[in-house]
Amino acid sequence: MKAIGKLIGGLFKLAMLPFKLVWAVTSLTSRIAWKATLLPARACRATTRLVGFRGILFGLIGLAVGLLLTPMTGRELRDKLRALAAGGGTITDDELVDKVAFELSHAPRTWHIEPQPNVSVIAGRVVLTGEVRDDEARDEFGRVAAAIPGVTDVDNRLEVGTGDTGDEQATPGPTETEPASESAPE
Repeated sequence: MKAIGKLIGGLFKLAMLPFKLVWAVTSLTSRIAWKATLLPARACRATTRLVGFRGILFGLIGLAVGLLLTPMTGRELRDKLRALAAGGGTITDDELVDKVAFELSHAPRTWHIEPQPNVSVIAGRVVLTGEVRDDEARDEFGRVAAAIPGVTDVDNRLEVGTGDTGDEQATPGPTETEPASESAPE
């Protein structure tokens, strides 16, 4: 009878083995999950100790004041950022005139070129007018203006000036009061 009892006990243990395995895995995962839920609380406590209660408090107050004093609503800001990301943007012609004039007078390739051109904008198309010293300056103004965001096209109406720069020396020639001397055989 002892042998039959041992046999039944062994079969019972064998039958219970899958349940014990499931129980062990479940309890292990629940312990890990419990520790994982404590992790954010520990991180928060560690951050509070590192930064300090005052630092977090003043950071939140600063964020709130910043949100209250923003010049536009969040929706307007998102719309503006989406427009900029799409490559467009709502820039008016007057703003573009100021932007192009500023860039031409401050760009490394054109700030030193005198005189600066007159700038006008019609529906994103920049019109440059005025007089420049040479073709190279004319082309440079056109390239810089075309590279500015918001400019759709450049109409370069700059004219190359013919005025004296003062660098060239005039060669003396005959004047009206001084007739040219022609040597005639006598």
